[in-house]
Order: sequence, then structure tokens, then C-alpha cells
Amino acid sequence: MMNPALQPERTLDAIERQALAWVRRVAAGEMTQADGAALRRWCMADPANQAALSVARQRWAQLGEASRLVVARNPASLRFAGTPRAPNWQRRAFLGGAMSAAAAAATVAVMRPPLGLWPSVEEMRADYRTATGEQRRLALAEDVTVELNTRTSIAVRSGAGRVQGIDLIAGEAAVDTLNAPRPFAVVAGPGRAFAQSARFEVRLTPAGACVTCVEGTVQVAHATGIATLSGKQQLSYDRAALGRILRVDPTGMPAWRDGYLRFADAPLREVVEEINRYRPGRVVLLDTRVAGRHVTGRFQIRSLDKAIAQMQRSLGLEVRSLPGGIVLLG
Repeated sequence: MMNPALQPERTLDAIERQALAWVRRVAAGEMTQADGAALRRWCMADPANQAALSVARQRWAQLGEASRLVVARNPASLRFAGTPRAPNWQRRAFLGGAMSAAAAAATVAVMRPPLGLWPSVEEMRADYRTATGEQRRLALAEDVTVELNTRTSIAVRSGAGRVQGIDLIAGEAAVDTLNAPRPFAVVAGPGRAFAQSARFEVRLTPAGACVTCVEGTVQVAHATGIATLSGKQQLSYDRAALGRILRVDPTGMPAWRDGYLRFADAPLREVVEEINRYRPGRVVLLDTRVAGRHVTGRFQIRSLDKAIAQMQRSLGLEVRSLPGGIVLLG
């Protein structure tokens, strides 16, 4: 048998070349919001497109890791790096050094796009996805409804000829299974919440997931154990462990399904982050000295500019509005 390392190189097909072109465009920082929409359409047009993009992203990540190892072992190589250029993907070996920064940037941008300009590779497998400020209600199974909050992506889990649950890929989902004939599961990160007669919400963040039981009983399964939540109880978890079960005051329950954002003595930086999830554009907090100032209030999701004006008056902030929905707070 021929040594794999000595086999002739395979020529990239058209789909692979397109996928690499997308990754290179991301790495160059040339993506616009229109490009992001075009990339999503391209991925959804054919499963082969999405698979090719995933492979291209993985190769770029491998290149970045190889380059970091080269630099770690030979810091002097940075002096000869020169200007980063796109790699030759038809070569079996990945050459380190010059591509380290570009490869790392592309990997981060494809996996976690800046400001949500386009969906991440993971989100492209979603069956349903909401845009900024959009909320959507779905009837996915018998007597089961799922409501998606802003910037939420889910993939439907099916088996035995029926929908058994969802994968929460990004964002926040509320599930109503009060009259369901069988359990319904929400997989979010390293854990899974499931219930047959309950109303519950699951939010996925970079740090982990948070499950809130509104009514009924919900079980949360994790590699480290299983916890049971009752009404008005909440539990967070990350890859390492399940957190403690907390009792949630009615005023602290999520209010997005009622069209509101509610804050009780929350730091301004957290309020701004939450507003940015629902509002097109971007609110930027310029003065870090006021980031810890506390905010209490209930704001309508449809009128978040009024919320910004209220915080401006109550906290004595300076506000500057720019095109594209950009608001500078200082």
C-alpha cells in the first residue's frame, strides 16, 4: 500500500474553493452584513456547502495552532513572518509563522462573528433562527410550543417518527409542555433540560446555560449529576458542574415573553449588554467609570431608545447617536 504521505495531491473541487474563499474573506476583515446574509444563504443551499465551510474553518484552526507552536518553540521566527498571506490548501503540510494571527482571527470570526453580522458555523445548522429583536412562537410537537427570543437558533431533534426536543444553539427559548403526552428535551451546551408537564426557559451564553422553571417540574441532566427544579426555581451550569438551585423572586423572573426587559439594581454594563441583544445597531459604553452604576427599571423591548433616554437622565450620561443605530454612552 502506498504511504499516504506519498500519495498525489487532490485538486480542490468548486465547493471547497468557495468555502476557502469565504474563510479568507472573513480573515481579511472584509465581511459586511450583506456578505453575512449571502454566506448563510450559500450554506443553506446545500448541506455540502456547510460541510465544506466547516472543514475549511477546521483547517484554518489547525494552521493557527501549528503556527502558535512554531512561534512558541522559535520566537525568532516572528522576525521573518512578513505579511500574512492565504495558505495553499492543496498542500498536505501546513506552514507556520506568518499565518498565525490571520488563522486565529479567521477561526474566531467564523465561530463567533463580531456584532452578530453573520451567523456562526454552528448556527448554520439551525432549523429556526430569529433576528435581532425578533421573537417567534413554534408548535413543534403534540401539545408543545417553543418560543424563541431575539438572536436565537435551534435545531429540531427527531426520532421514532416524532419531534423529541431541540438543540439550543444560541440565544434563549421558552418551552410549554403542560399538556404534553411525553417529555420534551432542550439540549444546551453540556447539559439537557427536560419535562413533560412544565413551563420553562433555557438561555445559552458563552459561560454556560441557565434553566428557569416557571411552572411544573423540570429535570436538568449534566455529566456531573441530575437536578430537579420546581416553579420559580433557577439553575445555571457550565462544562465543569451544575450550579446551586436558586429561588427566583417573581420580580426577577424573565419578562421578555411579556415584551419587557426588567432590571433590579443591575450594573449599567450588564444593562447595555442586554439591550444590545434586542436592539439593531450597537450601544457602546465609553466611560468605564460609570459601568458599575446600578439601574433599576422595566423597559419595553419595542422602545429601547426610550430606555436609553431614561438612563441618560437618571445617570447623567452623555449620549451621541451615529448612523446605523450606533449610540455612544459616556
